[in-house]
Amino acid sequence: MAKIYFDAATSGNPGPSVGAAVIITENERIIETTYLGVIDNHTAEWAAFKFALELASQHQVDNALVYTDSKLIEDSMQSERVKNPLFRAYFEQIQQFETHFLLLFVKWIPRKSNREANHYAQQGLFQYLKKNQKR
Repeated sequence: MAKIYFDAATSGNPGPSVGAAVIITENERIIETTYLGVIDNHTAEWAAFKFALELASQHQVDNALVYTDSKLIEDSMQSERVKNPLFRAYFEQIQQFETHFLLLFVKWIPRKSNREANHYAQQGLFQYLKKNQKR
């Protein structure tokens, strides 16, 4: 079963945000980042989750244990509902992505256990800000 770690980094709240996904399978380690837009930190976590599932699907991952340091995301996925209407669209899109997987589990982990995804999200944000500061 693949392991998927994801995280988001935001400069300001709201502000420019970058998501990172680290996917570990038996055969490879996939690391990618993406610019998420100017959004708040909680929305960025949802967008990074969606990005991670899209990336896993592109790499034909069909069984996965997803690790997140967002208790909000784990709670929403376990209860199969989201309270905040701002996150509803992401939640519904993620539910659609779930159909691409035979098994998909979402588990909360402490921030210190999500260091690699956090590192790549922070690094991606730094690169984005550096590149766009010159304009």
